[in-house]
Amino acid sequence: MIAVDKVFILAFPDDLEKKRALFEARLKTLPLPENIPVEIHPLPSITEVNQTLRDYGLLPVEGGIRWEEASRACGHWNVWQRHEQHDAVLVLEEGFLPKSDHYQVLRTDEPWEMIYLGRFAYGSDIPSEARGMVNPGYSNGSYAYMINAAGMRKLATSQYDQNVIPVGEFLSAMHDAHPSEDITAMFAHRLTALAPMKNFIEHEVSVNGTDETAADGYKPLHPGLFEFEGEARETWVKKYVNPQLVQREFDLICDEPIDNVYTFPLFTELFCKEIIEEAEHFGEWTSYRGKDNPPTDIKLDSLGFHDIYSSVLKEFFFPLLYHKYQLKGEAWKRLNAQHFIVRYIAGERAHLGLHNDGSYLSMIVTLNTDFEGGGTFFPKFKKLVKPDQPGYASIHPGLLGYLHGARPITQGKRYILTSFFFMGTQHPFAEGNY
Repeated sequence: MIAVDKVFILAFPDDLEKKRALFEARLKTLPLPENIPVEIHPLPSITEVNQTLRDYGLLPVEGGIRWEEASRACGHWNVWQRHEQHDAVLVLEEGFLPKSDHYQVLRTDEPWEMIYLGRFAYGSDIPSEARGMVNPGYSNGSYAYMINAAGMRKLATSQYDQNVIPVGEFLSAMHDAHPSEDITAMFAHRLTALAPMKNFIEHEVSVNGTDETAADGYKPLHPGLFEFEGEARETWVKKYVNPQLVQREFDLICDEPIDNVYTFPLFTELFCKEIIEEAEHFGEWTSYRGKDNPPTDIKLDSLGFHDIYSSVLKEFFFPLLYHKYQLKGEAWKRLNAQHFIVRYIAGERAHLGLHNDGSYLSMIVTLNTDFEGGGTFFPKFKKLVKPDQPGYASIHPGLLGYLHGARPITQGKRYILTSFFFMGTQHPFAEGNY
């Protein structure tokens, strides 16, 4: 039994009646108390979100966040204000998809203020005294969680209103699991959080590889980038995939400037030109890392381009990846990723300090070369990796052992396409490191 006294579903206002029927059907598969009240809370649209933020007194962090994330923040904030009215509630974002029937583990005497029912696990979990549960490490995602009155009170009084970041990032900071100490330090209070060892609820993705509202209403500058199905696929490959990669002569086209770090041709110069122009046309560059002048980025799922890009990588890049790293077994077929277009600007947001990625593997695609400086520096090997042609990529192991940083650019703008690869439903944290 999911022991709550109300369910809140946060949904964007488009096709709300159609969504309502879907929500009702999915709620029937959850072990909820009989006749539990359900409130479908409409989230502000792109034209309403700024006014709603002002109405709620919410101030996004410097650099801003995507409008969809700001809209969701308004919805969660509205729920947290009701801590005097409820003992515990279930909060779901549209796209929630029940996947389990093992809810008996929620009957625990272990103290908690929040329990994730679904999340994108990033960091290392710690075993809990509660059977079938863990103390969650870094977890991105806020699409399914139980929260009690004490937890809602903490969320509502932790200075989130003055430092609005994506809710999934905030929740991790609140249970001391966010990888950025600067972000954690923004907020008062700490939550006692638990999570089941496996998600009870997953998050449904659309054909664009993200939730149903991503890139809502966006009109691409280069529609051909977004046409990959059916007969359009062959044209897409000829225009945008480097023909050297298509031939699959992997040992012939790969260089290894550092042990287990490979560079190779991936995309054409036309692809690089158009994806840069697409990003600038979209224009919603974000940064909230709590560091001085970090680079800005745009997630490919914001553009509605995540699914196409992932399909291209699975067809043309993954065979190279499996070959060079000798990856065997079915598990590697579940490799997932998050992708970002990243922009560095000389004199403003010119570099990124030394860091370790938390991914299994990380890839950087060079999109332009008309800048001075830059490149990825690996201090352990005293080597700078800087492909000299647009469309060439480098890949390196994540986790420990490959400390690296982005050297400052001294002139112009540097654009890269970064991917963090994880297993299954694990995703990198939204802020990323490049």
